[in-house]
Order: sequence, then structure tokens, then C-alpha cells
Amino acid sequence: MNRILGELNNPNPDQNRGFLFTLDNRENLNEANNGFHWERLNSNQSPHFSEVCLDTSIGLPKQGQGQSGESWPTTEVALEGADDPSLREDGISKIETFYRLRGYSSPGTSGSTDNGEAKFIIEGIVRRKDAPPGSYLARSRLERSLYIQSWVDVNRSNDWAILAAHHMELGPIELDSPGQILWHISEDKARAIASQCNQSAIVKQMKGIDSYTANLASRVWPVMNQKQPAAGLFKINGSKDNYPGEPSTTRVWRVDDDQYNPSGRCWWRVLCQRKSQSGAYSTPVNIDSRRRWRRVNGQWQTTATIRLREKDICTGKSGDCHVYFDRINLSRSRLLIENSTRPVVLHLLGPQQGQFSGTNSENASITLGRRALICGVNTNSNTCNQQPERLVIMTDAPQDPAQCADQNNRINLAGSSLPAAWILMRQGTVALQEDAQLQGVIWSHSYCSNGHRLSLNAQTNGAGSASLVKQASTVWDWAKKGFSGYGRRITRGIRGTGLDQFQRF
Repeated sequence: MNRILGELNNPNPDQNRGFLFTLDNRENLNEANNGFHWERLNSNQSPHFSEVCLDTSIGLPKQGQGQSGESWPTTEVALEGADDPSLREDGISKIETFYRLRGYSSPGTSGSTDNGEAKFIIEGIVRRKDAPPGSYLARSRLERSLYIQSWVDVNRSNDWAILAAHHMELGPIELDSPGQILWHISEDKARAIASQCNQSAIVKQMKGIDSYTANLASRVWPVMNQKQPAAGLFKINGSKDNYPGEPSTTRVWRVDDDQYNPSGRCWWRVLCQRKSQSGAYSTPVNIDSRRRWRRVNGQWQTTATIRLREKDICTGKSGDCHVYFDRINLSRSRLLIENSTRPVVLHLLGPQQGQFSGTNSENASITLGRRALICGVNTNSNTCNQQPERLVIMTDAPQDPAQCADQNNRINLAGSSLPAAWILMRQGTVALQEDAQLQGVIWSHSYCSNGHRLSLNAQTNGAGSASLVKQASTVWDWAKKGFSGYGRRITRGIRGTGLDQFQRF
């Protein structure tokens, strides 16, 4: 058992075969290769892995003289070398011992997925030297359960997804830090895409242009049958911003410097608020909101600087602060959010939830012009603090968007209008209106470049340019949540989960 685990868990990346933990290898006469799927590696019937471009070229260890019909570890493997002394000298002939894998059931067939309980059945054999294969002095069987875990190492920033989507229109992407482009694909496309791994053809499949990132194809990591992280990943206390004077009522904001006339008592205002169960907006009080009006082409335009101070949102509550928006539409204005002492999560609501009370012509989206700005700031500062792990944007949509056509549950970026943020829009869209720059991470259902370039940097500004993943893991306490990461995974058999069963026969 230990020899098999040693081969699969080898810490040397070039010798590691942990991917075999995700694949059944047990006798079944009704399956190809008699059910021994490990033997199909690197053949024309090679099995599919959830990580489509996984390098399995290392194959299985060589066994014995490499004779036909031998395959580690399902055919007998000697426990000692040919010149080793016999286990027992009785004057008749040398005693030899062997082991073989009778069967392995991965977590996927043991009731889970790549993480969970797996079952090994190992057979030990004792035979005299040169005795026929069916002649035994003793045989025994060990059945053992092991816990198999797949995770993305928080210390390996190269392996983490910094841009991830199901529908990908990549465009001329520029990656300014380590990390993967994680592409969720369907099973019917897996074999064709697997043939394009690390080639420019895979970039073209994603409608990408590789002029701005060296070896871009090697940064693409297609996966199937995997889910994006849940919204609970960015939740500690889960404190919600409440309507003033009503601690149990959630407040919903509307920010728009182009259309000033929402329903209710908030005419000609950039910043409006409403109760979650009401459709009428009102003007917030005691909010630092400065406006400057000017007439352009016969129409009045306003430029506002809005500051949501720590005391203004989630008042009287501790921990992370969750703030809800119907709409953010800024062409010229700035929205500064204090988040240095507690992280802030912006939730974009949508009409499908019955939460949106604007006119039908308005989109439930975040749209930022190149002269607009949303960023996190330190207390009493007007300078963006460039801490994307402390400013998270997500959508609470109930269903997937219609790829790039859906205008709701969408973020439209331009220039440096969103300089630092962590975007999690599992059922939303991130789109570019023109070339844009972002320090942070994008995990969304659809990514639509519209032919524009995104310059993406997933590192901190501190000494050594540390990975944002470590920062986020600390701020949001991912270790206690059991979050196994998101990107290119490592798989290990790490501990037993049940009693061993030992049988002699």
C-alpha cells in the first residue's frame, strides 16, 4: 500500500502521479481495459480528466522487464530484488513476495467528486521461486480507505485562476502577473480542446490575441465538471447595510450621473436609496456627496464625488459589510468606499429577483466610463488604496446570462475606472467598453472583451509583489471555510477515513 501511495504522492512535480487518484482502476469485465483505467493513459482511448490539459505523459512506472501484459500495479510486483536474500531458507527453494492492486475506487464512485473517500484493495502474495503463477504459499488482502483531496496551493500563485469564465471572448489580454486563465468547457468539447493544449489554436478558440502576453497558450487551463466558488467565500459576519433607523431593513442604492429621475423623492440626485421592499427612492442624508453642475450641448451634466464612510454603511455592525445596488452608472463621477478597517462587498441586484424598482429601460448593471471611478480608500483618504481583496463585487443573479448579449448582471469597464477589485460574478458578465486596467481577479460566467485589451495584475503593491491570493485567504479566513482553491489543482491521498480490513485466504 505504501509503495503505491509513494508513487502517486511523489513530492517531485515531475514524478507526481496524483491525477490517478481521480480515476477508477478496478476489475470490471464490462468496461474497456477490463476496468483498469490507469492502463489507458496516453493511449488513443486515454481517459478524460476534469483538468483537460493535465500532463499525464509520465504514465505508469515501469515494471520488471517490461514484458507484454505487465502493468503496474495490477499485475504482480516483486517486493524485493532478484539478488535479495530469501525471507526464509528452508533448504527447498527461495521464497518470494509480491503485491498487486486488486482495485481502486475514486471519490467519484465512492459518493463524492475529486475530494472525499477512496477505497484501495491490495493483495499480497507469497510464492516459491519459479513456481507457477497460480501456486501460492500464502495470500492476503488489505482493504483501506483513504481521504483524497484536490486543492490549489495558496503558496503557488502560478496555479491560481486570475481570470475565469464559462463563456470566454478573450481578446488581446495582457497578464501582468502569474496566474491561470481558467476556462470552463463542456464535456463534448474536451477531446478537441485537449489536442490544442499549449498551442496558439487554443487561444483562437477563446477568441484571444496573444500579442501582449508571452506564451499565452501555456496560461490557459480548460476544466470541465467544476464549479466556480460560491458567494459565501467572501463572508465573515455577513453584516448587511441597513436603511437608516430600521436595522432589520436592507438598504438598496442607486448611483447614476446620467439619469437623475428615479421614482420617489430623489430627483436630480446622483445617489439615491430605497428600502429593499419598497420601489420608491429617497435622498440619503449625512452622506458626503459633492456635486458640480455644468451645461453641455444644451443639457445639464453633474460630476459628483461620493464618499461612503465606514460610519455610513452597515452602521452599528461589525465585520465585513455587504452593500446592495440596483444600478451604478457613472460617466464622470467618483464613488469612494472606506474599506481599510473592514472589507466591503458590493452586491449588484437584478430584475429577476423582484428587487429592482427602476424603469424597464434601465439595466441592472455597473457601467463605468473612462473618467469615472470606483475604489476602496482608507479612512479620511481620497486616494485609492489598491487592496482588491477588500473590495469585492458580485451579482446575486438567479440564472446564467445569455453570454455577451445580456445587459443585466453585468460590469462594463473602461480605462482605470475600477483600479482594484475582486470580481465574483458566477452568473454575470464582465465586459470591456474600451481598453481597461485592473489590479485584482475576475471570476465570472462570461468575459467579453469586445476586442479591447484588459491589463490584469493579480499581485500586491508591497515589497516582493506578493500574491493577492494569500492576502484574500487571510482577510476572508479561507482556511476555516475549507476552501480548496480555484485553478490548477494538486491531488493527494492524505489520511485514512475508516478501519482497515485485512483478510487471509
